[in-house]
Amino acid sequence: MKGILYACLGGAFLTLQSAANAVIGEKIGTWQAAALTQGTGFAAALLIVWLSGDKSWRNLKKANPAFLFGGAFAAFVLYSNITAFHQIGAALTVSAILIAQIAVTILLEKFGWFGKKPLRLGPAQWVGVSLMLLGILCLSF
Repeated sequence: MKGILYACLGGAFLTLQSAANAVIGEKIGTWQAAALTQGTGFAAALLIVWLSGDKSWRNLKKANPAFLFGGAFAAFVLYSNITAFHQIGAALTVSAILIAQIAVTILLEKFGWFGKKPLRLGPAQWVGVSLMLLGILCLSF
């Protein structure tokens, strides 16, 4: 249940962040807004780590070096979201983001990318994904 709560919070904050970034991007530029967002996000995360006293960041050397660049994806996430908000609006942007996330997640799980054990997706899962996609499309148009 806690995981669902965090996922919902993440989705809500992603939408709020995208809307705020679109407004900021109009004033200072899209890449500048992405840099500002990543900078403030880095500062906030660092402050939370420091305040919590969590020292697990010391295990960083155990992580696969190829995965250490995952945060760089955020720059493209931010740029894409800001640009999409300007061009197609909030509802369609969020719907397209959800469709893309579902599609990439299926690929990740189907092929076991990023060190995960491949999952077998049966007919029930494909029907569920199709219904989700259909629901998002219905909300979008």
